Amino acid sequence: MDISTEKSDQVTIPLNSNRYTDDDTEIALTSKGLKYKGQKKPYPNLMQLDECTMDVSLVVNNQKLNAHKNVLASNSAYFDRMFDSYFKERFQDKIEINITDVSFEILSTLVQFFYTSEIYITENNVQDLLLSSSIFLLDEVQTACVNYIKKIIDAENCINMKDFANALGLNDLYSICMTYIINNFRLVANTKEFMKTNYDEIMLLIKNDDLFAKEDMVYDVVMNWIKYDPATRSKYSSELLWYVRLPLVLNTYQGIIKVHEYQGAKINELSSFRMEHRRPFRKGILVISHYPFESTPEWYDAALDQWQNCMCENCLCKTFQYRLLPPRTLCTVILLDDGRLFATGGSRYGNGMKSTYIFDLKTNKWLSFMDMHFERLKPFMVQLGSYVYAIGGCTSIKKNVSAIECFDLQRKRWLIINNDGTDRIKAFKNNYYVACVKGLIYIIGLHEAGYYNSHNRKWKFIDPIPEYNTGSAVCTLNGNIYIIGGQRWENCYKSVWAYCTLTEEWVSLSDLNFARSFSGAVAMNGNIYVFGGKMMNKSYSNTFEIYNPHDNKWAISNAYMKKDRCHIDAIVIEKNSELFKKVFEETSNTIIH
Repeated sequence: MDISTEKSDQVTIPLNSNRYTDDDTEIALTSKGLKYKGQKKPYPNLMQLDECTMDVSLVVNNQKLNAHKNVLASNSAYFDRMFDSYFKERFQDKIEINITDVSFEILSTLVQFFYTSEIYITENNVQDLLLSSSIFLLDEVQTACVNYIKKIIDAENCINMKDFANALGLNDLYSICMTYIINNFRLVANTKEFMKTNYDEIMLLIKNDDLFAKEDMVYDVVMNWIKYDPATRSKYSSELLWYVRLPLVLNTYQGIIKVHEYQGAKINELSSFRMEHRRPFRKGILVISHYPFESTPEWYDAALDQWQNCMCENCLCKTFQYRLLPPRTLCTVILLDDGRLFATGGSRYGNGMKSTYIFDLKTNKWLSFMDMHFERLKPFMVQLGSYVYAIGGCTSIKKNVSAIECFDLQRKRWLIINNDGTDRIKAFKNNYYVACVKGLIYIIGLHEAGYYNSHNRKWKFIDPIPEYNTGSAVCTLNGNIYIIGGQRWENCYKSVWAYCTLTEEWVSLSDLNFARSFSGAVAMNGNIYVFGGKMMNKSYSNTFEIYNPHDNKWAISNAYMKKDRCHIDAIVIEKNSELFKKVFEETSNTIIH
């Protein structure tokens, strides 16, 4: 069946996602400049070079730049108003205009843009271009600069960019910078620029429930900010500490309720009005696997940096965890936007399976649904709206599936996708990896790669990955696709590659600490977590590593999973979700913290 025949009566299920996304913003993996092409057609080269027809000279610090009045006026509202007003020299054959507040280099770049409709924006000139575009009323250049800043913003420049945006009244850019600071507070708070932040802005951050920082760090940041200039800042101690969630840090700071050394910082009782962690830490990672042996799911708590395990064998919590076991060995389990678990495929006697299951939170059981059209062992699963796409997987150990099919969550049936885009995939001659970024399904093979747009059902090729391994973990973060580890000829590798969808290039990143394949990977709180997998000695692992994209480093966690695991599905789940409550809340007193 061609899914295009179903388009006329498709209905999108209104799903309220209870998941946090780590893919809201796109961040380039490299800081290359941007060559922006304008909306207008370029002027002919002969006109650009014709000195005889140039009728205006722009003068900056005794340096002259010749141009045409009609070109300046048609590209800049600033010059258009100037030449259209009662400018005393407007009728002269050639006039000179003194320009201030703009460097000669930046003015030359802008005038060149007027003629060629191209401008090269870099990290070194973007602020000057943004300021100049504000002066000359160049909305197009301003928009291009703001979009470029979104790509290069980092912990070192976000404070400066925020202040710059605020000074120019660029509310959109200011909001983007503030969001970056909130999401990367642990990095930004360690910079010198942050210590210069004024009281109103640090208060705005401390009050924010989305601030990505544990409370012991928030407390340290507040005290360090005060110590930076105690003469003028000590008076703010009580107000700032009110918004630190003190009950969460009492174990670390036993003396926190005692009198602080700064005037006005007296705290005689627990003043925090909330005792729960901030939103980024009200979630964790559920690790599910059914290989190499049956084992119950495990839960990693982001706030505690620990694994939670039930101590009681006969409690409701333990019973529910056994019910969460994958319905088939080597099936793939994902979390739907509505909070349910969805499982497909599996292994039987070394062959793939067509099975489809959804975990019903009312009956606490895996319910069987219509089988897929193809047998698949460990397929890739992607949800887009009311459809779940099944891509890849093996029909047997040596044979791969090239067709794509999708499960209609509303009609509860599988549809095969047949169109020009998916036909391209059939040419892939080996296993491939799948990831979804901004609604585009990327498929990365041994010799070919590209992405499929489900809206127009088109396929576009991209550069293949420079180094291809089988059994790599796949993860997306900030608009980038990470291919992690893997194996070739039974040898496991530490290598990590990332495809930046903004710059459309592959980037080699820092190696893992341990070579591993068939592990699980997921993004949470701006980091990437890689769990378990097959190791070099052919054993399986209970270790996991955490990747910090800002430092480009992998750190080995001191927390270990209870079981050695392979072929892992790692799923981010909120603590206020029904699934989490079913797993842990009923017996919270018996869980190891």
